[in-house]
Parts: sequence; C-alpha cells; structure tokens
Amino acid sequence: MRVLKDPDVRRTEIMQAAEKLFESHGYAKTSVEAIIKQAGIAKGTFYYYFKTKQDILRALVAYKGSEISEYFHSIVEDTTLTAIEKLQRMLRSPNKRGINASAVMEIIHKPENRELQEELNVQSVKIIAPLLAQVLEQGHQEGIFDKTASVESIQLILAGSQFILDSGLFEWTLEKRAVFLKSIQAILEQMLGAEPGLLSFISEHE
Repeated sequence: MRVLKDPDVRRTEIMQAAEKLFESHGYAKTSVEAIIKQAGIAKGTFYYYFKTKQDILRALVAYKGSEISEYFHSIVEDTTLTAIEKLQRMLRSPNKRGINASAVMEIIHKPENRELQEELNVQSVKIIAPLLAQVLEQGHQEGIFDKTASVESIQLILAGSQFILDSGLFEWTLEKRAVFLKSIQAILEQMLGAEPGLLSFISEHE
C-alpha cells in the first residue's frame, strides 16, 4: 500500500538525505540519483520538489537561516540571562559555532557557491541585527552600557565583519584574525560607552 506523506515532511526528508550525502561524500560527488536512493523515493517525486541539486542546496541555506533565527530568538527571549550573558551566547557560544561548522555551511563557503553565501549573510544580518539591538538596549537599562546602538549601526558592523572574515577574499592567520576581532571589540565598547575589556569575549581565541 502506497504511503502518502505530508508535502512538507517529504520535502524535509529529501533535504535531510541530501545533507547526509553532502557530508559523507561532498557536494560535487553527490548525484541526484544518489539522493533519490538515499531518500527512498521515485525520481518523479524528487523532481516534484526540486529541479536540481542546486535547488536543494538553496533550500538548505534557507533552513540554516531559520536555524540561526530560532537560536538567536531563544537567547533574546530568555529572561534569566543578563545582557552580557546573552551577548556571549549570541557571539561566542559553542552552539553557534556548531551551526556554522555544519557540512552545508562548508559547501556554501566554497568559491563556486558565493551567491548562496551572500544570500545567507544577508539573511543573517537581517535576523541578528534587530535582536542584538534589543540585547544592547537591555544592557543600557541594566547600566552596563552608557549608550545604546541603532539597528543600522549594528548591521554595518555585522555586514563588514562577515565580508572581511568570511567571504574568502582575504587571507587570515589566527594572529591577524585575533587583531581584527580585538578592533571590533574596541569599536563596540566605544560605541556603547562600555568599560574597556567588558566585551573581551569577542576577541577570545576561537
């Protein structure tokens, strides 16, 4: 008897099968036929949801954007955390690095997928900047920041940092990267009127 599944469930299963193969065999060496076999579906079913392998990758980029959104919202909405604790989790948490270290993220950051990388960067800036602004306002209310920051200024810092550190256009040693992050820390502390060193977790060794 044929089992009919909810379209969203079926689509997710195909994406999960593809992601698993991308992780084990690499994106370039994974064929559509392999994804179909891994997902246990008919060829027609695959092409109903996705036209190409690139379409799956684009869907996974959107999914990563939703993961990022869910992660940051969970932090901002946690009323037990101080502003500094929220900032530490948003900017330096192992869970955040886990999202960024996935096989899909590695694929996205390859030169041939630059368009997708930029697409995810735009999503990230749109998601994160307003939430960071909320946390910085909380810090202002808690008295640890003399000033707050606009969403626009945060977007500028986030977008600039992503372009310089993650675009692949610049070569970075660990030492140079640490110096850059130290500069970002100093800019934010000055912008917020924070005590020097208060945001030192930003430039801690990754």
